[in-house]
Amino acid sequence: MAQGPKHNISLLFVEDNDTIRFLYNRLLSTRVAEYYVGENGQEGLDLYKKHKPDLIITDISMPVMDGLEMIGHIKKIDQAIKVIVMSAYSIKEYFLEAINLGVNGYLIKPVEAKKLFALIDELAGNILLNKELEEKEQKRKIAEDNLKRSLAEKEILLKEVHHRVKNNMQIISSILKMQERQIGDPRLKIVLEESQNRIRSMALIHENLYRNENLANIMFSNYVKSLAGNLARTFSDQQGNVSFEYDIDDVYLPLDIGIPCGLIINELISNSFKYAFTENKNGKISIRLKQLDEQSFNLEVSDNGVGMPVDLDLEKSNSLGMKIVSKLVMQIEGKMKYSYSNGAKFSIDFKI
Repeated sequence: MAQGPKHNISLLFVEDNDTIRFLYNRLLSTRVAEYYVGENGQEGLDLYKKHKPDLIITDISMPVMDGLEMIGHIKKIDQAIKVIVMSAYSIKEYFLEAINLGVNGYLIKPVEAKKLFALIDELAGNILLNKELEEKEQKRKIAEDNLKRSLAEKEILLKEVHHRVKNNMQIISSILKMQERQIGDPRLKIVLEESQNRIRSMALIHENLYRNENLANIMFSNYVKSLAGNLARTFSDQQGNVSFEYDIDDVYLPLDIGIPCGLIINELISNSFKYAFTENKNGKISIRLKQLDEQSFNLEVSDNGVGMPVDLDLEKSNSLGMKIVSKLVMQIEGKMKYSYSNGAKFSIDFKI
């Protein structure tokens, strides 16, 4: 049974001497997978451009174009190409030029077959190792590109989900608005209006995520300002002179923290609009969010209104808004403190 080539590489052999060329054809052609032969430097250069062999073995002194000139042209195309030079002359200038060109071996004719084969074996091992590394890198790049495409597709789908959730919430809010117009009971109107505000505060989260590059976390400063603006428009007939003051760090909050925090702010701002400014029409509501360390945050909502009764216990309060706030603080595993001097102030510590 015939054996295959020893090395799965391609070899270009360039030699102008017919006898030497014939001899090396027999020695080399069976050791490699692909074998090309050129009779001078120009022919060798043309064969290289056509076949891009892995290894070149060349004589130096040849007609038309010598071996060193050929190597110079090839090195401009592929600096890493492996080259073995053979010469019948031990000329210092040849050797120095070959070294400057970056050849991998310089052999004096007549070349011992064992020396040549050992050098070919060494270079073939390096060539195959580099090929294997290149193939692995190529596969890695393909896998990375596929992953990027997959992530991009998922981001588009996730954006569409946030967009549709926002639209559905707006539809629900619009339905509640329609019901509110058909109801004469003022107390029920207020209930429906508050429900609309809560739905809008959640819809704003999804709108922000839809518009942002980051689909998992909310840029909280932008969200809070949008939320406060919506509430100001809702209560503009009752409290048109209330201003907002913001002191919010540039932080992103995950969805499971951002939505409860948004609802908490919604309830506290709504309460300020409804109860804080009965005597002071030029009120101010302050919203503050500070990052204390890598995972810890402090949210503070306060106003300069009339305050609240000093004996008020929020945990026992009949106010639906305060009950919602207490439940949401528990949901984010936060701790809330509140004070009623010089208005009302609520401070909540939580972690992500």
